Amino acid sequence: MARVDLPALPERIEPASLSRLSDEDLEATVHALQSAERATLEAMAPYDRQLREIRARGAEIATEQRRRERAEHVARRATVRELAKSGGMPGLGDALAAPDTPFALDAPLQALRAFLGTGGEIGFGFATRPGTIGFTDGRQQQQARTWGEARELHARGWDPGAPGVPGVRIHLAGSRVERVVGVDDVVLDTNAPA
Repeated sequence: MARVDLPALPERIEPASLSRLSDEDLEATVHALQSAERATLEAMAPYDRQLREIRARGAEIATEQRRRERAEHVARRATVRELAKSGGMPGLGDALAAPDTPFALDAPLQALRAFLGTGGEIGFGFATRPGTIGFTDGRQQQQARTWGEARELHARGWDPGAPGVPGVRIHLAGSRVERVVGVDDVVLDTNAPA
């Protein structure tokens, strides 16, 4: 696109001098400014059109990126569901009880990749205080912060949950949505580094 030069502005009149102008001169000054404004808007029109076109193309690209992200997200969830059904991702209860640990004992729970069996990624604990699993013996509660602590509490017969509230407190990854779910509703990605 060729460069468009801006139209010339009428000569500026100092504000103190405006009071000395006649009505006709003041009207002529207003007319000159309005003409300069119209000419400037006309000169800007090609740039405005180009900016609108750039923004429209950017919006089209952003729409395609969001479509791809959604498709990838749906595919990831489907993969997790399939792995959970086939046993490719063990349930939390199975992993805690397994003779061989799938993670290092000092691995923080916050570093483990966990999912609901429906495919959504989760974190353990409260959204504002992530990385813990509560265990109870029915009367008292203790928080595990590492995989080793969780396995030790489970080996002592403690169950995930709080007294009177069985299950695992989780939050959906990247959100503040949290709830308590059954131990069998959580699967672990044992292939991800912890």
